[in-house]
Amino acid sequence: MRGKTDVLQKIFMAAIFCLTPLIMCCTQNHAVSGIAAEKVTSASPDRSEARGKKYRKLRSEIAAADFKARHAPVIPPQDKRIRVIIDSDTRNEIDDIWAIALAILSPERFKIEGFVAANFDNQRGGSDGIEQSAREIETILSKAGMAGKFPVKRGSHPMRYQYEPSESVGVDFIIERAMAGTPDDPLWIIGLGASTDIASAYLKEPRIVDRVIVFWHFRTRWPKKCYNFNVIGDIRAARLVFHSPLRFVLFDTGTYLRCPMSESEQYIKPCGELGRYLHEYRLKEAWYQRKNKGFFDLGDIAALVDPSVTKWEVVDCPEVNWYLDYEFKGSKGKILRCYDIDRDKTFKLFYDKLKSHADKTAN
Repeated sequence: MRGKTDVLQKIFMAAIFCLTPLIMCCTQNHAVSGIAAEKVTSASPDRSEARGKKYRKLRSEIAAADFKARHAPVIPPQDKRIRVIIDSDTRNEIDDIWAIALAILSPERFKIEGFVAANFDNQRGGSDGIEQSAREIETILSKAGMAGKFPVKRGSHPMRYQYEPSESVGVDFIIERAMAGTPDDPLWIIGLGASTDIASAYLKEPRIVDRVIVFWHFRTRWPKKCYNFNVIGDIRAARLVFHSPLRFVLFDTGTYLRCPMSESEQYIKPCGELGRYLHEYRLKEAWYQRKNKGFFDLGDIAALVDPSVTKWEVVDCPEVNWYLDYEFKGSKGKILRCYDIDRDKTFKLFYDKLKSHADKTAN
């Protein structure tokens, strides 16, 4: 027994002898890291103060903006092609998928500069929602035979502060394409999700203000409350869209864009690989198959492809408080509001586009 004890003691001492240099090295590295951290910490107040000054300067500039110059956008004639980026939380639910399909099948109307995948937070999304949306956009393009045709960029996570942009390659892409245009040839940002990316793009590069038109799906409880999934996805960003000088179209309808399963089986499913994908996607969730399921975002695209399917009004832009109440103070200029859309004309437009695409790809 004593012999075994001696052996164990020797093994233990040998282990200590071998590990001592490693322990010393780790201790030294920790000490160095601590010194480095101390240096960073000691320098951080200056950087923090600089960021704070920049933040407050931007807040003051936005508050002092001349909103008398904020006029309601005019929807271009149907025969005029417009430059667009579509910003979508595509994996959130099925209406984004159908909306993107209509957009890519409308090249006579849209010069699509690219797509930005937006954040969303629910049982399907969260921290990986942006990546999921990007992959879904790529899938739709592939099903339509357009893989790689358009850039698909990853957007930003929700904003932390009211006037601090949330950085991403998607935000930089919006800025790049906006600055490539002119006030006479603006970039239309069609938003089908949280407005993080356009708000962040404006905060990062305010010069885009006269080179973009924001067309956003909020579908609110007008005129009382600015409440919708896309709003609560990033309340800071949504409020900024209303409170900034950005030219703004509020898409505020679409609830009744419903499509029975029998109808999509008859008019969508037969339309090639894309049609089958769009119809069979409904089988992923029971509520996608309900008679009262709205395909809300389809309306945004249809409204721009054929403006005659909708009703529009120029209104005073309200302020939006932290409780999401609308406050009409006449202080934020004018916006264009889409308040109604024809259900049958919208779906006929969609079905015709799908059939035409299927016929072309079949030949």
